[in-house]
Amino acid sequence: MKKKRILQVISLFCFLSLTWGYASSQSSVSINSIFVQTEELNTLIFLESSAPLLITGTYYSQDDPATIVVELDKVTADAEISIDLKESLYVEDIKIEKTGADTALLLIQLVEKAPYRFYTSNGFTVVELNRIQRTLNGYILTSKTEEELKRMPQKAIRFVGVGIIERTDSLDVTARLSEATVSQVFALENPLRLVIDFFDTLYPDPTYTYPVQRLGIFRVRTGQFQREDPYTIARLVFDLSEPRHYALEITRNEIYASFTKGPVVRALPSVAPTAGPEVEVPPEVEKPVEPVTPPEAKPPVERPAEVPSERYRPRTIAGEEVGYRGEIIGALRFKNADLEDVILWLADFAGLNVVFDPDVRGTVTCDLRYVPWDQALDLILRPNRMGKTIEGNVLRVAPVATLTREAEERLRLQESQELAGPLQTKYYELSYARASDVQGLLSRKISTRGELIIDERTNTLIISDVVDRFDLLEQLIALLDTPTPQVSIEARVVEASSTFVKNLGVQWGFRGAADPFYGNPTSLTFPHSVAADGAIIPQGIVTRGIGGPLGGYAINLPAPAFTSAIGLSFANISDSFRVDMAISALERSGEGRIISSPLVTTQNNHQAEIIQGRQIPVQTVANFTTSVRFQNAALELRATPQITAEGTIIMDIDIRNDAADFSNLVNGIPPILTQSAKTRVMVPDGGTTVIGGIYRSEDSITREKVPFLHKIPILGSLFKNFARTKEHRELLIFITPRIVQQ
Repeated sequence: MKKKRILQVISLFCFLSLTWGYASSQSSVSINSIFVQTEELNTLIFLESSAPLLITGTYYSQDDPATIVVELDKVTADAEISIDLKESLYVEDIKIEKTGADTALLLIQLVEKAPYRFYTSNGFTVVELNRIQRTLNGYILTSKTEEELKRMPQKAIRFVGVGIIERTDSLDVTARLSEATVSQVFALENPLRLVIDFFDTLYPDPTYTYPVQRLGIFRVRTGQFQREDPYTIARLVFDLSEPRHYALEITRNEIYASFTKGPVVRALPSVAPTAGPEVEVPPEVEKPVEPVTPPEAKPPVERPAEVPSERYRPRTIAGEEVGYRGEIIGALRFKNADLEDVILWLADFAGLNVVFDPDVRGTVTCDLRYVPWDQALDLILRPNRMGKTIEGNVLRVAPVATLTREAEERLRLQESQELAGPLQTKYYELSYARASDVQGLLSRKISTRGELIIDERTNTLIISDVVDRFDLLEQLIALLDTPTPQVSIEARVVEASSTFVKNLGVQWGFRGAADPFYGNPTSLTFPHSVAADGAIIPQGIVTRGIGGPLGGYAINLPAPAFTSAIGLSFANISDSFRVDMAISALERSGEGRIISSPLVTTQNNHQAEIIQGRQIPVQTVANFTTSVRFQNAALELRATPQITAEGTIIMDIDIRNDAADFSNLVNGIPPILTQSAKTRVMVPDGGTTVIGGIYRSEDSITREKVPFLHKIPILGSLFKNFARTKEHRELLIFITPRIVQQ
């Protein structure tokens, strides 16, 4: 719990709020003295104050890039502050500038920029500057570290694993060792990197690299730096784009490091202390080491995402939630690690207490990235045949067989307790659902001692059962006895048509006679008289306007249908020779549109039907018996809607638009012209969709000709007629469903 809280706080802030106790007063704090201590790798700046300092922000200045700016609140800027820089060649100047009544800036001017962090030690606020090392060959070993290694017994310490949590504004890294060891923190150049060395530590895996490319960090690397020469050193490296602030805490066998985004974050005034690292200070100011942690951050505000309709969202009656909702772990890498150690690490991350069953044992080898902690826990438990239960903030780990046996025992105990309880009888009058429909669903939920009776006359449920069962039964009844939503379905059947007809025809012929009747015989004995004429054309076929049959037409190719005609007739005075001629023509166009719009309303998952039109009687004779059946010639709409959880509507649609064709009777019975569509579609509430359509286009040309003669250039038109018909028909069917608001 403690480590988890520290990790969360470190990940949210780019600084540490420095204090060695709870601040009980809001009075201003005075800084008494400032002095600098130079070590082999780092430079330490000690701030002595009358009370805990409240740091509200820290960053490198933009005006002077090598100057660290520390924002202080509730502090008194005293011009008489003692500042001792004698032992420092790295710190050029330290100043305090007053910015308000109780606010000030601490300006630390360096020779060059360096990574830095804050902590408290022996009652002092300490700024640790990791000077960038440039002339390093091999490993670094300070005299202090060498003394600690001599005092520490030789052990085979193992680098267990590293966990990386990558958030929007922070990167948190946790490294875990099998036991406590000696470590060093320093900075190197080419490339710039912050290094943490673990002595006498074996890293069992190949070098591990985690790319970051944000927050001023290129990557995080872990690996074996050297083996027994003379020390075995495992190394954790942060490749940086520039020197920057970071937070660090080293405990017995774990190290927590954090890098954050923003340069300034407002701190809270009250912070609980925790254990921190040790540093050397002058003997005259020796005090117990005191911890420092930043304030707890307020959690981010979360809003539920909007959905189309809350009404149709699934509701949970009973049962456990599924899925993983734990905080994301950026990276988790272990090899042959002890199962209990890894579970302790995850529980520490999640802020849970842990209880292990005596039979818990196993090892873990994993390489996970961006997984919730609870999913990672399940993944490492499953191969070891272990399970878990969480009660409050306590995580219990035991073999699956043990947990299964305990669950079965609890279930048997619960059932026996239920069956031993008294029976209670309740009745429920249903308003919307049928009691007979609900009976089958509820009968599976009552106990073996329970009984369910329905009264169909009053639509009432009568239930007798143990008291503990009624909570679930009442929830189910409340869920089932609700008004069924209704859907209004509107269909539009649009028919459009256009026609164009153009006809052109010609008729012509002649009559010639040499006969005594006309006074022009041939003067021959044979033939004494001659007559030439076209075919006799019935009066109804002869082109109107000529005035009756004029003998006959040798070429009779009138327009198939016409509304206009002109005829010419040429004859001599005795009418013994005559030439007749007629031209007929027609041009016709038309447009039409029919819109049918049936509308029907029905309940969810119930079929609706609407019909409008006529029924055609059809007689049939069988075994000398005449029967009549009726055939629909009507507009019909059948629809079954289903409302989804998102508020959309799925529909089974069957629509027909049949009409009788009285122009083509068969035995006195008209045939049926059919237009229909049957489909299933999903449409938003109030949306419109086209479920089908037919487009029919007809273009025909007809010519009647006299063989051979119609090919004569120019004159060939006198020996043929012409008829052209264009017809276009279009059918579209639209559907618009709407959920009826109750």
